[in-house]
Amino acid sequence: MSGDDADKPPEGAGENPPEPRGLQLDRTSRQVWVDGVPRPQRLTKSQIKLLRFLGSRRDEVCPRKDTVWEVYGNVYVPQVDDGRLDAMVERTRRKIEENPRKPRFLLTVRAGGHRLNEYLRERR
Repeated sequence: MSGDDADKPPEGAGENPPEPRGLQLDRTSRQVWVDGVPRPQRLTKSQIKLLRFLGSRRDEVCPRKDTVWEVYGNVYVPQVDDGRLDAMVERTRRKIEENPRKPRFLLTVRAGGHRLNEYLRERR
């Protein structure tokens, strides 16, 4: 190493590490980040509950009855809850997904329930 090189910091030193890829939530502000970039629309309290619950079950398929209990606080009644849960999932996808028709994060598993992929953590 020449004398000039010894004075230079190591390559990459002092730079911020790249933002992790995935989904992050801020429960207080109801903001969501995708790959480190904040999405423009805020989530509702129910949407935050939905994502936090699914995120707590990392990559597991969560049955509708469990999701309804966690989000709405009542026992699952298919005739009532299927429609409102599907509508909430669709509205949430519009806020967090680049392409809601081909979701990356919030997936519906036929005859299974829902799953949240790539959930990193709550953002502080």
